[in-house]
Amino acid sequence: MNSPRNVVSLGASSPVIHRANKPWTVKTAAQPRRQVHHVALTRRYEVTYLDDDGLVQDFIRVAPALPIFEAAFSAFAHGALINTAEGAVAVEDLVPGMEIVTARGDTATLRWVGAITMIPGAPSSNETPQRLYRVTADALGLGRPAADVTFGPAARLLNRDPSIRNALGTEAALAPVAAQEDGCAVIALNPVSPVRVYHLAFDSHQIITANGVEVESYHPGPDAHYSMSQELREMFVGLFPHISSLQSFGHVIWPRFERHDDDEYQLV
Repeated sequence: MNSPRNVVSLGASSPVIHRANKPWTVKTAAQPRRQVHHVALTRRYEVTYLDDDGLVQDFIRVAPALPIFEAAFSAFAHGALINTAEGAVAVEDLVPGMEIVTARGDTATLRWVGAITMIPGAPSSNETPQRLYRVTADALGLGRPAADVTFGPAARLLNRDPSIRNALGTEAALAPVAAQEDGCAVIALNPVSPVRVYHLAFDSHQIITANGVEVESYHPGPDAHYSMSQELREMFVGLFPHISSLQSFGHVIWPRFERHDDDEYQLV
């Protein structure tokens, strides 16, 4: 039997590591359930990418409305300012081929821009309604962000809280913006009308800045291969013409917190 893994609670206060120590139990036999037929949900995914000849291409594709698909398209909301070699550019105006300034100070070529429209009240496979998250000016430090910025539900911010280093032995970690929602510095918003959200990808995993906040480019995570069937993997990879497989995303620059339970996240 595998030993329980440590989990970390993230929120308005500093991250705290919890060491699980619960005895295993045996579930009693459940009563037979009626068979329920579910209608597969789909949505439109919009992709613009830089092909191998340096040309900008685009397409719209209908694919399953599954969380792992939607997370690849929903990190930045309209108006988020991305630091480029030519200055700050709103995410909706970015074009593949532009040079984006990374958190290290060098540049990386933008290869892929994905977008979807979040529609309030639309059928969804997510257990909870999708929200936007507004990070208020200076909430994470002076100039972080320089002005209010709104992120989509899939955004992960680089958290350099000293308690992460003390508890987990890593200088920083990528944490979902939802885990830092406190109603003051990070505010959850329930859209009342359709909202367009975006994500960005490069030839490798990058940390870039949006209004001065360090945020990751898209990466499906180290365990994505095991979370989809072969058919779904092929469909998913087809949304990223600049790669040939999930392994083509490369390694993750920083460890990432993944949701484990209510308000609890595991470092992976």
